Order: sequence, then C-alpha cells, then structure tokens
Amino acid sequence: MKIVLTGFMGTGKTSVGMALSRMLSWPFIDTDVLIEEREGIPIASIFKEKGEDYFRGVERSVVEEVSKKKDVVIATGGGVIKDKRNVDNLGRRGVIIWLKTDPEVILRRIMAEGGKRPLLNVEEPLKEINRLLSERQALYSQADETVDTSYITPFEAAEEIMEMLSLDKERVKVALGDRSYDIAIGRDILPKLGLMVKHLRPSKTAIISNKTVFPLYKDKLSASMKKYGISYEVLLLPDGEEYKDFLWIYNLLGKLLEAKFDRNSLIIAFGGGVVGDMAGFVAATYMRGIKYVQVPTTLLAQVDSSVGGKTGVNHPLGKNMIGAFYQPSLVCIDVDTLKTLPKREFSAGIAEVIKYGVIADSRFFDYLTDHKDEILSLGDGIINIIKRSCEIKADVVSKDERESGLRAILNFGHTIGHALETLTDYKKYLHGEALAIGMCLAAALAVRMKIFQEDSAARINALVEEYELPSNLPKDISVSEVIKAMAVDKKAASGRLKFILPESIGRVRIEDDVDREIIKEVLESHV
Repeated sequence: MKIVLTGFMGTGKTSVGMALSRMLSWPFIDTDVLIEEREGIPIASIFKEKGEDYFRGVERSVVEEVSKKKDVVIATGGGVIKDKRNVDNLGRRGVIIWLKTDPEVILRRIMAEGGKRPLLNVEEPLKEINRLLSERQALYSQADETVDTSYITPFEAAEEIMEMLSLDKERVKVALGDRSYDIAIGRDILPKLGLMVKHLRPSKTAIISNKTVFPLYKDKLSASMKKYGISYEVLLLPDGEEYKDFLWIYNLLGKLLEAKFDRNSLIIAFGGGVVGDMAGFVAATYMRGIKYVQVPTTLLAQVDSSVGGKTGVNHPLGKNMIGAFYQPSLVCIDVDTLKTLPKREFSAGIAEVIKYGVIADSRFFDYLTDHKDEILSLGDGIINIIKRSCEIKADVVSKDERESGLRAILNFGHTIGHALETLTDYKKYLHGEALAIGMCLAAALAVRMKIFQEDSAARINALVEEYELPSNLPKDISVSEVIKAMAVDKKAASGRLKFILPESIGRVRIEDDVDREIIKEVLESHV
C-alpha cells in the first residue's frame, strides 16, 4: 500500500507527508523535489526556461517511477492530477488523499514562503487561485478521500489520515517478500473497509459470507462499500463445518463465472474459519488465482485461520485434506464483531490462543490466566491476545510458509483434534473444542514419553477448563477409531503418526513417529 497526497499548492502536502512518514516509518517522496534533483534547477526555472509542457513530461515520468513503490508516502505537485495517466499510476495499489484548503489560506501560506510560484506570477494571485481551483475541482474529486487542512496542523492532518485508513490500529506484518501483507487489528474497522480495500483497485468484488453472519453486518458493510464506490456481489453459504466441501466450492466458482469475474477481481471473506478457508480456496483456484481479503468475525478465525494462507475444504476421510497455500492481500480484524459471537464460539477461539502460549510464549500463557476477566469482557485484553497470537503465527509463517518444517508447530493439538472432528462428521465439536482435547492429550502423551513435566501438563488442562473447554475424550468414541483417523490426517507420513509435543510451556518439538501403543495407552486413560 502507498499513500498519495494531492492538492493545490500550499495545502501542506510536503509537511503532512513528512508527518505521515514519521508516524508510519515509511519513506517519504516529494515528486517536485525529485524533479528538481533530476533537472538540476528549481521548478520555477524549468517553467521559465523549458516551459510547462516539458515540466509535465518530466513529472509524468517521475510519477510513473514512484508509483511502483510500496509502503511509501508520496507528495505530488499541484498539477499532477491533471494527467489521467498520473492518477491511474498513483492509484494502483495506493490510496489518493486530496488535501483541501481555503483559497485565502493558500495565498497566505504561499506569501509566507516568499510567493515564488510560477502559476501565481500574476497581478491578482487570489483570483488566479480561485480560477485554478475551480478548474481542477473535478480532477481533485477523483481522490479516494479528502482532508481539509485549512485550520489544522500537519500533524493533526496526518493523524486524521491515519485514522481514516485504520493505520492507527494495531498492525502485524506477515513478511513474505512481494506477497507480504498487513493484519489490522482494532475496533470500528468495518466502516472503513471500503477504503482499506479500494487501493487494491478490483474490477469486480464479491463478499463471501454465511447466512448467519452477513445479515448482522449487512448495513455496515453496504454503507462502507457504497461510500467508496465499490459495487459487489454477495455469495452466501449455509452456516456450519459440514458445508465445507467441494459441492459448495463448485457452486461459488459457478457464481463468479456467471457474474463474469476476471483476474483483476477481488473476494472478501467475511465470517469465521469455514468461510475464510473456502473463500481463500475459491480465490486460489478461480482463474488460477485472484486477490482476496480476510475479514474474520470469530475469535478462532481472527487468531488463526485468517492468517497464513492455508485454504481448503474437508473430505469425509479427513479434515482440510484438499486445499492450497494462498496468501490474502490484507487481513482486517474488527474486534467489535466478537460482540455477536456466541459464548461457545468465543471459548473455541481461546483454544487456539492457548496453543500459541504453549508453543512459543510462556508469559503469554500466564497472561491468559491473569487477564481472564479483561479478555472475556472484550476489553483491551482481547486486542492484546489477538495481536500476540497473530505476531507468533506471522513469525512462523514468514519463516516457513508451506509447512516444510517450523510451521508444523502450529499443529499442536491438531493431530487428535482433527481425528475427533472427522469421526463426528464435523457436527459434535467446534474446531477449538476438538483442539482443546487434542492439546491436553498431546501434553499427557509428552508426559508419558518423559519429555514434559506433569505439573505443566496440569496447567494446560486447568487453563483449558478455566475457559470452559473440554479436556478429555468422550466416552462414546472408540480409541482405536481415533488412532485410525489420525493415520489418514495430512500430517501423517508413510503410516507414521506425527505429533507436536511440549517440552515446556513456551517450547515444543516435532515427533515424527510416535509409538501407537503409547498413544493408545494415553488415550484410554483420558476418556
């Protein structure tokens, strides 16, 4: 993403741009300064000696060059927006902000600078300012947003832009080179979603959601999209893990084809983990890949499935056995959506959060106990745990995107958890509930193998139960069937059962071949 500041001379593009640059720690580029450096003379001299047409040609070349940069703040000359090619270049993967200022204020600022502006070298500069502003009004209105800088400081204007773009929210970056993306975390993000995705410049947009979640936020989403001129299709799925299959993927792909979506189109995944996984898989496969944005509305999706690019569907023989690694362009997490989340779903999400503490951060594990009330009341604690969970996952994914090694630690608790989901046709347990059981049993297995302390395993069990999650196998499920289901899981290799086992709270290791008799013994003792 890049932020492009446009507007008439004297509106504060340079000073506001420099303030934004400092706030974001992004490079700042002033196209007028670049032009002067390239030509070796001031802009006023370029106008005088070579003419405006020559200047505009140089300006166009500079704009085309800087428009290719990412994570940068660009201040443009006042006339840049006159050329549609400049607007197209700057708007590509960027947001254009029009800095608007009263004519009298513009004149006062220019005179304070010495009044040396080529276009205002006339007898009545205020009259000329009004004429030029009137002439360029329609051009400036092409910008994505407007900030009036007449009576505010550059710092205040920069703060307004930061809030407008939700850049004032907590941010986590998933560093994957050219495919890097941000995770924005905070409150009241949905009303700004339209502007946040507009910089992707989609030819068409589809919101994929489900019939439970979408009606709750339909008006808010519609208002945001309409404000920024984004028309969209709505494709709704039934609510439930049992619908995460090829039949519905085929249905979604057909809807996109019927609506004539092309390779420049965008999918917005709005919902929980099922919606996110399916929408991501559709994005990965439609025309061999189109852009998509994750807007997770459940805690589990916010801390796990929306981040990292794992997409896919279930099969009767195994969970998530069919899919692709395909990264989103952006993840927007509005914690206000958790207010409508059922208590059981919230607890299921906490299971993934507990997982991060066990695999990577013992202090974070302790935080979940010490700040339970603040977390459950959706206070600042909820933002803290979502951010830390995303940081841990982003770090792992950045180092091992396709699970060739390190990323496997994110599967702590999943070997048994996925088996339980498969055996119960994805209907009895929410993913987080099955994961909670899987973590407790993996901890018990580690104790049995003498690589983990019993008191640490008890702490995991206690935290799981404190958040009202199950910790043992149900009595009506056969242990032998659980082991058989684990052998079909994608984490199994050549018939060997792989487990992620804790060595201490905050550190785990990968065991590629765990003895089945030991597994059976541990499972039978935790029914």
